[in-house]
Amino acid sequence: MKLSLSKKSDAQQAVAPLWHPNFRNFERLPDTKVVRTAFFVNVGAIFVSLCLLLWLGYRELHAYGLGEQIAEAQHDIDSKSRQNTEALRLSKLFADEEKKLTEAAAFTRTLLAPSEFIVLLGQTLPKEIALETVDQRLNEPTGPICVLRGLVAGSPDQASGTASSYIEQLHGQPRFAATFEAINLTSLTRDPKTGFLVFEVVFKFKTDAKEKKS
Repeated sequence: MKLSLSKKSDAQQAVAPLWHPNFRNFERLPDTKVVRTAFFVNVGAIFVSLCLLLWLGYRELHAYGLGEQIAEAQHDIDSKSRQNTEALRLSKLFADEEKKLTEAAAFTRTLLAPSEFIVLLGQTLPKEIALETVDQRLNEPTGPICVLRGLVAGSPDQASGTASSYIEQLHGQPRFAATFEAINLTSLTRDPKTGFLVFEVVFKFKTDAKEKKS
């Protein structure tokens, strides 16, 4: 038996190299996977599309619900608006009637009737004075008043003295003193057309509280 004395390195050199060129185009090769990549892409696209459709449907449904609520609210507003308009009309009517009742009540509380007031003015009226207007104002913020306007004949000094004397005479009238809190001459001016002095006297009625205190 002969033993081979060749070296291991020599045996390896005798074997042909296991290499050959690879001409395969992997991009053009068919996909041999069990589950292809295109399947996942298609499934993902379909899933995203379904999600978008569901979201869009939810938005449309929500918008429809909001539209129904808005229409119902507008219907309620329109119905309440008509009721509110009617309530405002009735409230104004009530306020006007209340004002009339207040004026009537204030008029009935006065201790001096208009007819009696005119008669007393005629009894105390000097011959140099002519009355023009008598205006009762029962709803003044400071209390009911009566405004008297008239003319005074004579020279400026005489007319001014006559007006002052007339005011003192009004203060001394017992009925006026019991009815009015104050009687003041508020203006005294000359009328250039007639040459007379135009005067204004304000009678302030006593209020209930002041009558009780007195």
